[in-house]
Amino acid sequence: MSPEPAERGAQPLRGGVGTPEKAALLFTLLPLAIYTWGACRTIYVGDSGELVTAAVTLGIPHPSGYPLYVLAGWLVTRLGNLLGLTPAHAMSLFSAATAALTVGLLHWLIERATRVRVAAVVGASLLAFSPSFWSQATIQRVYSLNALFVVASLALVWLWLQSRFPRSGDRYLIAASFVAALGATNHTAMAVVGLCLGLGCLAVEPKLWRRSGLVLRCVGAGVAGLLPYLYLPLRSRQNPRLDWGDPETLERWLEVLLRRDFWYRRWYDGPTDLVPITADWLASHAVEFYGIGAILGWLGLVVAPRYGWPRGLPALLGLGNLLALAGHGSRADLFVWHRYYIPTYVALGLLAGLGAAYLLHRGSRWWRPVLLLLPIPLIVAGWNRFDRHDYRFVEDFTRSLLATVPEGARLSAGDDVVLFALLYHHLALGERPDLELILEGGGSARPVRLAWNLEDEPIFFTHPTGPDTPGVELLPVGLLWVTVEPGEEPALRLPSRLELPQERETGIPRDYLTDNLIAHFHYMLGMTHERLDWPRAMRHWQRATEFGAEDDLLFFNLGQLFWRNGQPERALAAFRRAAEINPRHLMTPDRVEPSQRVRDLEREVTWVRNLEAELARRSGLAGPPTNAEQHRAFAAELERAGVPLLAHGHRLQAQELEAFRPAE
Repeated sequence: MSPEPAERGAQPLRGGVGTPEKAALLFTLLPLAIYTWGACRTIYVGDSGELVTAAVTLGIPHPSGYPLYVLAGWLVTRLGNLLGLTPAHAMSLFSAATAALTVGLLHWLIERATRVRVAAVVGASLLAFSPSFWSQATIQRVYSLNALFVVASLALVWLWLQSRFPRSGDRYLIAASFVAALGATNHTAMAVVGLCLGLGCLAVEPKLWRRSGLVLRCVGAGVAGLLPYLYLPLRSRQNPRLDWGDPETLERWLEVLLRRDFWYRRWYDGPTDLVPITADWLASHAVEFYGIGAILGWLGLVVAPRYGWPRGLPALLGLGNLLALAGHGSRADLFVWHRYYIPTYVALGLLAGLGAAYLLHRGSRWWRPVLLLLPIPLIVAGWNRFDRHDYRFVEDFTRSLLATVPEGARLSAGDDVVLFALLYHHLALGERPDLELILEGGGSARPVRLAWNLEDEPIFFTHPTGPDTPGVELLPVGLLWVTVEPGEEPALRLPSRLELPQERETGIPRDYLTDNLIAHFHYMLGMTHERLDWPRAMRHWQRATEFGAEDDLLFFNLGQLFWRNGQPERALAAFRRAAEINPRHLMTPDRVEPSQRVRDLEREVTWVRNLEAELARRSGLAGPPTNAEQHRAFAAELERAGVPLLAHGHRLQAQELEAFRPAE
């Protein structure tokens, strides 16, 4: 596994910039300008709201707590405040800066290894403008900073490889241990990267483990790098407003650090699952690097020893990334988005640079201008997908929700997407200070025990997760659920908008979570109208399915509501769609499987079809009802047959047909 001496045939491009350091710095400016322009000015969907809130308030976000990101974010948001930036915009620019530095450092590393500047441009560009990397460079997430730690660790290991004989390179290995451990306090994926790099170094120099002094210094550097994790118990004892997991004791600290609350979400069930997971991982190489980049990367893996890189080291990094995610990733983590594979793409970008250098060494000089032009189509391909400077979906949704809550009310928030957005607007921006926001958390967090006086103050919920209390019902009102006495109809206070302002704008990029948020907006409005205006509810649910076409939980919930409204055919279709999207269990603690619901309902639907066919024969109909009058007549027959639920379903269908009947 020992690397061969680097190629000597090609020299770096000269001209205005001579050293690899200056070239890398200059190249950093291109992605920095693009990321800065496209940086999201408002809060983004998903974890962003919670992470930025934690940074502003010095809180503790969901496991693993991300202490380094929180502490760095606290400084960044303070600086942003001085510059007149919102916390969200400041943290988006932080992601842009760390992503650009990652690209610049990768450029430097490739040029130092190959002495071919064009190859450095190719490898760095492929990473800079790959979809997953670019998508994280303009929003408030931890992945850009994590990628910087990955490249920094790779660079230090490469310096060690070049100088380990004599042992003057030991300092690089010690520094790599520190950087990898410090990166793990930003995101635990960096711990896997550090382990893989350590195993790779041992494979290169097997006798390394016998040098006890060096091993102890590396361990000591790693422990020093992990010190930011002490922030969690120290800060938790001060009882911050955001204190996920309350990690004051060793046991709770380990629960947060090891993300125990999230392991129930994993998609992996057995060894055979590694086949589709690995196939998707491999296919993502071509998608992320536009085909040609993946070919260059695989070529680079073959020729890596020519440039001082052991083949096994970057391969081990990618394999470790794959196995770690396969072991605990959810369906969405594995198959919907690929941001967790960014360490793999960093290694692939390095290898693509090595592959490009090999072509330049062995091929025609015409390769040089062709490869230099490669960033242009990459930028054009991704610009409209990741320019988020006008993105406002989360802001519009959250402010629409807050506008419906009465003054001084108590609001219990659950589900990550909605909860995290509320955290940002309420705690970080200080909006609606009159509200009492109760944090229930997402995932498997324990529900809060609530006691209240219904006559004085109802409690609002973002999701129907309120306590099961006698004499209390939860009814949907706009984007919320409200506690009422049985039989009481709350005064409706609906959002002023019946759709989010940007949902029809084609120029605003959306992703899976954004589409799901828009779908939730319409799903809740449909739930509100379910009791009073069924046709309007159906219009909102149709809109929800247009946006949430890949949301398994949405279709499962629609299946349940169609069933309780006496429409088994629609219920079965919804459950089947949920099962098509996700043939496994839903990402819920009870791990319910839509496919099992399909099997159960198919028997019920067969019985219903036979019953309705018999009633149609008795009524003289050639088949199922086709107009409102026939549906109502059918409902009357079903009432007499003792099946009131199915009768209710036909009356609702009659309402739909009348509502959508063309004007005469």
